[in-house]
Amino acid sequence: MRFAVLGAVLTALSPLVCHAQAMDDPEAVVVEALVVNAKLPGPAWWRISDGDTTIYMLGTLASLPKDMAWDTSVLSRRLNGAFALILPPEGRAGVTDIPALLSLRGKLKSDRPLDQMAPELAPRLARVRTQLGKKPGSYNEWSPLGAGIMIATDYQKTTKLESSEPERTVDRLARKHRVKTRLAGTYKAMPVVKAVVRQHSAEVGLTCLEGVLSEAEAGSSAVREAAEAWANGDVRGAIAGPRNFQRCIRGLPGMPELERRAMDDEVAALTEAMKTPGHAVAVFSIRGLVAQNGLLDRMRAKGFTVKTPGD
Repeated sequence: MRFAVLGAVLTALSPLVCHAQAMDDPEAVVVEALVVNAKLPGPAWWRISDGDTTIYMLGTLASLPKDMAWDTSVLSRRLNGAFALILPPEGRAGVTDIPALLSLRGKLKSDRPLDQMAPELAPRLARVRTQLGKKPGSYNEWSPLGAGIMIATDYQKTTKLESSEPERTVDRLARKHRVKTRLAGTYKAMPVVKAVVRQHSAEVGLTCLEGVLSEAEAGSSAVREAAEAWANGDVRGAIAGPRNFQRCIRGLPGMPELERRAMDDEVAALTEAMKTPGHAVAVFSIRGLVAQNGLLDRMRAKGFTVKTPGD
């Protein structure tokens, strides 16, 4: 899922972090003029500016391989003196939601074995179970959607992907430079979690399961290659990473509306920040930045100047 709030919706059910795309994928088409490799060391940066304000935009991936080093020198320099660090919207669930979450998690289980619910996927399920070091029948108690979440969680663990990076490093450096963080929005996660669990169709559940199986079967090499490209400022390589599981999320109830709301809130947060003289730093999904009608495309349409990593 492209937004932190979408990740929070599913992390309320498991450690999995997803970055959502539509089944008719609104981020499939990118603005080629924005897909430019970085001249400076480290990941790619874009800039939004008007007469007296500049916002430096760092495009990020959903996760990075554990302990992967990347050059933070440009990030540190741009955080120095920044009036804000702007982050995507965040979904939140409180302590009082825990009983409901546990109940909802239980509803992702099934009375029928998974192999019977998805017979056409049974051979692939067996191969992925072996690949992940799981015993036969390990996921049989789950519905297709529940199994997809559990398999994706185990896949992240075996491939040593950290969904908290690079955001954790950005947050650490922001605190070091005493830069205040601004979320583009905060949403209650529970209403969407309830809708996802209770109202999703069997077809979408199978789509999610098939998608995560495809990513697991591909192994970690494609993910690592995209991460290394990102760290080296290779934008095209960074956005070429696996996106198979992502196509399921927007078929889930409430997700398309949530993503539209999140995009609107991101645009609003950046527009508001442009009223403050000086410079700020913003961190958003790299694919969402360069997509047609994505964040940079929409900010340019509002009259702001957009510069690429090659400028």
